[in-house]
Amino acid sequence: MLPTLSGNAAAQAGGIEVFAAETLFAQGLRVSFTHFDERKSDLYNGSHEVFDPLGRRLVVRRDILGIDYGVLPEVTLSALLPWVHRRATSTAGSSSSSGPGDIALLGKVRAHQQLWKQGAFNVAVIGGIEAPTGRTGERDGGLRLAPGMQPGSGAWSPFLALSATLDIARWRFDAKGFYKRHGEGARDLRQGDFASLEVDAAYRFLHTRYPGPTASAKLGLQWRRQSRDELAGTHVAASGSTALWWRAGLGYHPTPGSDLSLSLDVPMHQHLRGTQLGLDRRLVLAAGLRF
Repeated sequence: MLPTLSGNAAAQAGGIEVFAAETLFAQGLRVSFTHFDERKSDLYNGSHEVFDPLGRRLVVRRDILGIDYGVLPEVTLSALLPWVHRRATSTAGSSSSSGPGDIALLGKVRAHQQLWKQGAFNVAVIGGIEAPTGRTGERDGGLRLAPGMQPGSGAWSPFLALSATLDIARWRFDAKGFYKRHGEGARDLRQGDFASLEVDAAYRFLHTRYPGPTASAKLGLQWRRQSRDELAGTHVAASGSTALWWRAGLGYHPTPGSDLSLSLDVPMHQHLRGTQLGLDRRLVLAAGLRF
């Protein structure tokens, strides 16, 4: 009913500040829950929207349990465990799948830190791997779903990131570069490698004396590129994309050990190779508790 869809649910997108340059703390523990709601509906060829006689829609929801542990002040280890639900609809019918996705295991090492009055600058290197723990054999109506509709990929996929965070009084600035190399997964499909560059600026508009609550507003930009998929060593024509997203968000800290956040991602520009569904928007809700 739908063309093969690249970009299976990625566990490493979850968690609270997993890719911020600041590490947790020595022998600290944080548990987080992140909910993603991603919608795709318009059909694109290149940068142009094209008519879709089938009126296709895709909804992807991911619920990710994150566990972060501060081994040392400079080192944080994390595990991200996703549950994935996908539902595709069109005038021809619908199909859906639900199940565990690929677990991400990663480590963050603070490479540089500079502190001053009402400010700090941190740089961190993050590396990890997504393991093929997700389901890849889901069926609907007796038929096995396409790889892009499965909760898991069936592949070992390492990733690497470099992150920087600058705090100045009530302002915070984040920058991140990320790259993931997809391995060959189920049914001989290897998703295209993924790269992104991201910058964010946040302002703490509510600030009370410790341990009182704080709140902040954030705006950001993200450039994303995914190369074409390969099926049994041959490029998949309707795969691969380049996009520029903008992000708006709110963060709230009721106590020093708790975090709540809400963000919305919307594409400013997207160029899809071949004919594919383009992103409408992505909503992210997250909550975390530190012990």
